Amino acid sequence: MAAQRADGWWYPWIFVVGMTIVVVVNGFLIYFATSTYSGLETENHYEEGIAYNQTLEMVRQQEAMGWTAEINFTPSGESAEGVNGTLLVKLLDRDGSPVPGLKVKAYFIRPTKEGFDREADMLPFSGGSYATPVSLPLKGQWDAHVVALGGEVPFQQVERFVAK
Repeated sequence: MAAQRADGWWYPWIFVVGMTIVVVVNGFLIYFATSTYSGLETENHYEEGIAYNQTLEMVRQQEAMGWTAEINFTPSGESAEGVNGTLLVKLLDRDGSPVPGLKVKAYFIRPTKEGFDREADMLPFSGGSYATPVSLPLKGQWDAHVVALGGEVPFQQVERFVAK
């Protein structure tokens, strides 16, 4: 007659199966943590952190100028590469008058995925307005970072828009 197994012989297997599940789940978490978006928005975050007080001073100077910007993206259609459109920026001074004669540059930054950023020089359009055609490689959210040079201090503004 065959020997009978003792009660509870399978208890150690509960521990083995449980630990295997923990190791497999941790492996998935490690894989997704290292292969997805890093969360870093700037390349030189350490240097920018050191210069933070200078950045705050530039913001105060920009606010003292009293300039504002109206930033609008108007899609004009789709292409094989993505979405085509026009970025229009209207710069106004403290009194609401247009600000002509500036050198304006636009940076198009994809906040959800790296490697698709674009930049464009904006051309004077009419009375303090500046425009540039742009071809964005993907539909979805974009940040238009507009920088205007030619005033007392550089003027910067960021506007988020959805390219459809």
